[in-house]
Amino acid sequence: MRTPSRRRFLAGASAASLAALGGCLGGLTTEPRRHPVSGTVTSWPSFRGDRYNTGFARGVAPTSTDPSVRWSADVSGPVWGSPVVVDGTVYIGSAGGSVYAFDAETGDRQWSFATDHRVEGSPAVADGTVYVGSYDRHLYAIDAESGESRWDRDLGGLIRGSPTVQSDSVLLGVGCHNLACAWYADEADVSENGWVYSLDAETGETNWEYAVGDEVVSTPAVADGTAYVGASDERLYALDADAGTVEWTYEVSDLVWSSPAVAFGTVFFGDWDGLVHAVDADSGDAEWTADTHGNYISGSVAVDEEAVYVGDTPLNTMDDPTTYYGEVFRFDRTDGTEDWRFETDALEVGSSPVVADETLYVGTHSQTEDDEDDDVGVYAISTDGDEEWFFPVDGRGVGSSPALVDGTLYFGGTDGRVYAVE
Repeated sequence: MRTPSRRRFLAGASAASLAALGGCLGGLTTEPRRHPVSGTVTSWPSFRGDRYNTGFARGVAPTSTDPSVRWSADVSGPVWGSPVVVDGTVYIGSAGGSVYAFDAETGDRQWSFATDHRVEGSPAVADGTVYVGSYDRHLYAIDAESGESRWDRDLGGLIRGSPTVQSDSVLLGVGCHNLACAWYADEADVSENGWVYSLDAETGETNWEYAVGDEVVSTPAVADGTAYVGASDERLYALDADAGTVEWTYEVSDLVWSSPAVAFGTVFFGDWDGLVHAVDADSGDAEWTADTHGNYISGSVAVDEEAVYVGDTPLNTMDDPTTYYGEVFRFDRTDGTEDWRFETDALEVGSSPVVADETLYVGTHSQTEDDEDDDVGVYAISTDGDEEWFFPVDGRGVGSSPALVDGTLYFGGTDGRVYAVE
């Protein structure tokens, strides 16, 4: 395990603080209070793997300890979005504005679909349809086999997050006007508000919409009839998945870009104050809060049976000559105690990790094109906190969150390539 040799808080013990649990972890009223991923994962149909957003690839074979590239493929522009893998096909979008389907075994391109702007979210695949959003304000429904459009909807704001499919509905956050997309938002002359939508999966017609006073770049998680989603108004929302009405909100001290994960009756997510939160899924009451002491958390957590994993971005200023590097943390799932931290050689861990039974995979990237001292790419880290391997990627590295299926790790790079590493 690496020690945090370049951190300010070297001697600090875990900063996790506990709220009273009262002997109960909180719960999903009809779904068992256990991990929702109960069997071996054989596909990865949406961002974080499924509608619970846990990022847990239970039972999946790891990559080799000395990984090699099975294939890589060029796409138009950098890839910030994350791949999904269904029925032997990899689906992924690019900042060049297109969505691609590649053969998962060979990397042969099966089709590409052009939107009118950047695609930074992950697709979701259900019942033969690929759902994906674009900065052109549209959500698209694309035939998974042919790549032909089934329908599209203009939702009035830039779409940076990923859709979640639940039953016959597609849930999605809309609106992006932060520093990462302000130029595009100004160009499109879109509102600074945001929304959460539920659309009919077959027709694209609106089931309901909920207006938020700020952007929504978080991807909804859905459990037991409730949709959980973060927003930049410093709140996590619990909305009735069928009606769109508010069940509860949980206030934090900064933006919530992180997509919530739901397991064991608890909602786990990070915020832009560098905090990780565990909240009772039924009541919205705090269970625990853990502090990474980072500048912010822009990615999402991964949750397995024992722990919560997340990466952070540290604060570097002109006033301090020391360079601080992004770290990956493991917190105890039940009480937020810090188990370990792993220091990377990159300035930012914006990728959301995927955790298998014994290994964690996560991307790292630089904050600008000029950060030439960064070693950026993908790390494999044991669940005990030891580095297993590092795979470098050119450009600004990897902001894409990996998908692990059958011993192969799929991810996109800012070098304009999609990778399959085994």
